Amino acid sequence: MKNPVFIIVCLLIAASPLPRGSVHPWAQTMIQIMVILGGLLLMVERRRKKVRSGKSRSSTKSNSPNGLIPGRSLWLIIGPVAALGVWSTVMSPHPALAFQGLIMLAAYLGFFYLVVVAVKTREEQRVMVWVVAGTAAFLCVVGLLKRFDILVFAWWDYAPELGKNHGATRLSGVYVNANHMAGFLEMAIPLVLGMFLIRSRSLEVRIGMVCLALFLIVCQALTLSRGGWAATAVALVFMVTVLLLKKGFAHKRLVATLLVTVVVTALIVMASTPVVDRITTLTQGKIEESLTGRLTYWAGTRAMIKDNLAAGTGPGTFEVAFPPYQVPGLAVLPRYAHSDILQFPAETGISAIAVMVWLIYWFFRTGFIRLKSRRRQTQGIALGTMAAVVAILVHSCSDGNLQIPANALLFTALVGVGLRSFR
Repeated sequence: MKNPVFIIVCLLIAASPLPRGSVHPWAQTMIQIMVILGGLLLMVERRRKKVRSGKSRSSTKSNSPNGLIPGRSLWLIIGPVAALGVWSTVMSPHPALAFQGLIMLAAYLGFFYLVVVAVKTREEQRVMVWVVAGTAAFLCVVGLLKRFDILVFAWWDYAPELGKNHGATRLSGVYVNANHMAGFLEMAIPLVLGMFLIRSRSLEVRIGMVCLALFLIVCQALTLSRGGWAATAVALVFMVTVLLLKKGFAHKRLVATLLVTVVVTALIVMASTPVVDRITTLTQGKIEESLTGRLTYWAGTRAMIKDNLAAGTGPGTFEVAFPPYQVPGLAVLPRYAHSDILQFPAETGISAIAVMVWLIYWFFRTGFIRLKSRRRQTQGIALGTMAAVVAILVHSCSDGNLQIPANALLFTALVGVGLRSFR
């Protein structure tokens, strides 16, 4: 693989979960440095092409007229997000913290740009999918080793900080919070299934891919993340529905068989005592983990949005801006709103809703166009990335996965791949 920018993209996807999801400032700084490095390498690569071709400008249009063209169309996505972030930062009552949040937002937008312009071939597209799948499998292996006390890695042992019972029943992998592990898996699972369902492969490879998908689904169940369960289930239903309604799709029996296999596996896992106990925490157990706790957080966040309607409190400022809106009944001040759907408008203003709707519309419009392609890989990636985005959107209604840099980077990469045509 001779594309250095593509290598940086894959390194960021694979390595960003390892330092606890990159939640610490030093890890976020490393992400920013890598994105800047990728941008510099991209500039050098383009300069070399100009010198070789003897032209003053280099065209980067994709092969398909339906593809995302790095340039005019690309800025229809990056532009509104960047403008919203700058506006919110300028108007923020916490300018220093908001500026830090703006820098991280710029890193995400830069990474999105790198994905769109650097992942240029179908081979690179496949490699990126397997990087995501391999990273997810690695996270699951680490989580299982910790969960069953076979091998506990010192760097990922959070018991000394959070108590000896932390992670004793839930699969969290390298993450501190098992819900964030679930967020990564719910985006990886549809991507693996999308490649399996569409591409022609040998029987042995298909069996291996089914086993990998089932392994990830079982590990998803063991995270005991209610939002992760719901998100994965909705994503799988979305995939099945699209395939069954797709004209000319010749493997409908295979889809039905796979669905039955997944359902049976899920029922077996869901019948376990820890899973049943976890379901009861919707109404029982610690109030911070119950539905009552979530509703309390959301009530405070809605009040926060109402008081900062035009520009929000600034990107990345929720933790310091929320305390005055804490509704009585909870003893813990949250770092996140436990709902990205609410936190984004709280931090960047009511305009964030319009921007989110615009981006979602653009992404799914492009994705359904991709499904009409004659290329099986294009269809598979389009279906997988759309289902992954469906999953994270569902989970974002009740959790803050997109506040975790590792998961936000994966989400950004999948959106970039879903919007791109490939040679």
